[in-house]
Amino acid sequence: MPSKSGYSDFHCHLDDECFDKNRWPLIDQCFANGIENIISVADPFKKISLEHTEKMLAYKDKIYAICGAHPHQADGYSPEIEKTVCDFLQKEKIVAVGEVGLDFHYDFSTRENQLNTFKRQIAIARESNLPLVIHSRNAEAEVLQILAAEKFTLPVVFHCFTGNKAMAEEILRRGHSISISGIITFKKADALREIVEIIPLRQLFSETDSPYLSPEPRRGEINTPLGVIAVVDRIAAIKNIDAGQINAAISQNLLRLMAGS
Repeated sequence: MPSKSGYSDFHCHLDDECFDKNRWPLIDQCFANGIENIISVADPFKKISLEHTEKMLAYKDKIYAICGAHPHQADGYSPEIEKTVCDFLQKEKIVAVGEVGLDFHYDFSTRENQLNTFKRQIAIARESNLPLVIHSRNAEAEVLQILAAEKFTLPVVFHCFTGNKAMAEEILRRGHSISISGIITFKKADALREIVEIIPLRQLFSETDSPYLSPEPRRGEINTPLGVIAVVDRIAAIKNIDAGQINAAISQNLLRLMAGS
């Protein structure tokens, strides 16, 4: 079960090839330096990602995983990929289907395929009784519309939120959660910092999205789960709350997520 103290990295990509030379020492370093819970993303389109993730799940008790078809990959979605997702979700320590959703910023896959693939991921999550971790770029309204239309009632977390305040308010009003990344430390992220002010602790998660989005002053470098310390500390400063209180709340949120409530 998740630890009730220490920092939680709700979303990272420790399967990434940039960690191939130091993955295991890095994981040890994270747990030795205040990181208590790590949720890594398994990519069903990459066999090596699934293999790395499975090994990580066995390596440490407090490493968990999510798996799903990313909107960037929707053009390549197939029955074979869907079976891979469903099979991986049967493993222990899988906490959600993700990251899934819509990306109308990059449009690496057609919007039709993104919509169809997202709906299939929602169906898989419902059938597996698992929450959803959402990737949304310039598509928050559409994601919310589909979630409502599909009548998805399990927990939903919008990871690495970069939408506007109005969308954040609507997401929170519907009872969903928002995960905050190292972007919160960026000099031009005032709008995101304003959003953090309105997120109730019960609907808050912290993440790195590593190896991406290293917080200041290490922006541009390879990020690791250790970067979540800077994320939580900045959230704590914005909310004028002790970082330990933030961590305790996020740990409880993770417990509820895993319980499906």
